[in-house]
Amino acid sequence: MSISHKDRRHLGTPVLTTGLEAGAIVQTLEDGTIYKRLPLSDVREVRLTVEMAARASQVVCRVKDDQGLEIVFGSMAFISPGVFESRIESFQPLLRALHAALLPYSTQIRFLEGQSKAFMLTMFILGGAIAALGAFFFVVLFLLQERPAGLFLIAVFAAGIWLMQLFRPRAEKCYDPAAYATSPEEVSGA
Repeated sequence: MSISHKDRRHLGTPVLTTGLEAGAIVQTLEDGTIYKRLPLSDVREVRLTVEMAARASQVVCRVKDDQGLEIVFGSMAFISPGVFESRIESFQPLLRALHAALLPYSTQIRFLEGQSKAFMLTMFILGGAIAALGAFFFVVLFLLQERPAGLFLIAVFAAGIWLMQLFRPRAEKCYDPAAYATSPEEVSGA
């Protein structure tokens, strides 16, 4: 693997090295054994998302085939609970090389930005449940029992509404893979 990227997603996953080799994207364990291998000709979806990494956020690339096999790598690596380290210097070249390698197959691949519809719907429903609980207990405590502590539940209700707005299900957004296959130097003409 000429271009490789080493990261760890979270506490429950091993340290993986992701790279490209003859017609495939491959993830290997630290001892060199293959963890996952996905031929580029079998790729059907590439999704770029922004996800939390402790107090920061990171870009995560999910490459999936039609059988559900998924290879995931991110721009930050888990070090310990609450601590992530930036790995952008190896993430960007791998992301560019992957998109360049996938260009010949681009007609059969969906290139998407943002979270999946299932995730968005789950978080939207969770927000609705939080808002409903906040409203219910506000009515019970403040309006029926006349306890001032019920006023604090307005914040719970507002948090649920905020979560629903943040994860409101919307249409998936496609992107042009050629834009990611080009390095910034090529764009600026350097």
